[in-house]
Amino acid sequence: MKIARRFVFSAPALLFLAASLTALAQQPAADKMHLHLDPATTEIHFTLKDTLHTVRGIFHLKSGEITFDTHSGLAQGIIAVETATGASGNDGRDGKMKRDYLEIAKFPVATFEPQIVAGFNPAADAQKISVSGTFTLHGSAHPMTMDFDISHNSTQISATTHFPIPYVAWGIKDPSIPFVHVEKEVAIDLVAKGSLAPEK
Repeated sequence: MKIARRFVFSAPALLFLAASLTALAQQPAADKMHLHLDPATTEIHFTLKDTLHTVRGIFHLKSGEITFDTHSGLAQGIIAVETATGASGNDGRDGKMKRDYLEIAKFPVATFEPQIVAGFNPAADAQKISVSGTFTLHGSAHPMTMDFDISHNSTQISATTHFPIPYVAWGIKDPSIPFVHVEKEVAIDLVAKGSLAPEK
């Protein structure tokens, strides 16, 4: 014979359950963080190989501000790099790069606009995250996802990433000449530092 089970809640238990549900409903739906990258301490290195040389140089960060939701990952903001700051230690080569290839007079800034931050854990000091968004270079916008190694404390953050930019496929002229083949991708190594805090 089947016995029907009955659950009886006392008045205090019902009050506790109601209070718990109310507290959950009143919790913020999302926690937003604001990331500020410091142009003075952020380094953007590039490496480009050709048949004869490996060219290494730097660009300077103009600004970097990102706000993201730690629950949904939705992000907004912009990271901007001044193309005129590109330098490899050879003035003639750098002038040609900026004038003939990057065309800095028309395209003075390269930008990355984040849309999704995935994998961020506010409780972890060191972690890996990915940031997806739109990279705009030489007037053309391209989807990109970058993987970062980050470390942070209550206020400060450092982040590193490595990624290629297929600059020829993105519309920049191929600098190769007879007998000197230049690779069609430039490698970027970003070492970013700044502050991380809840959005006010």
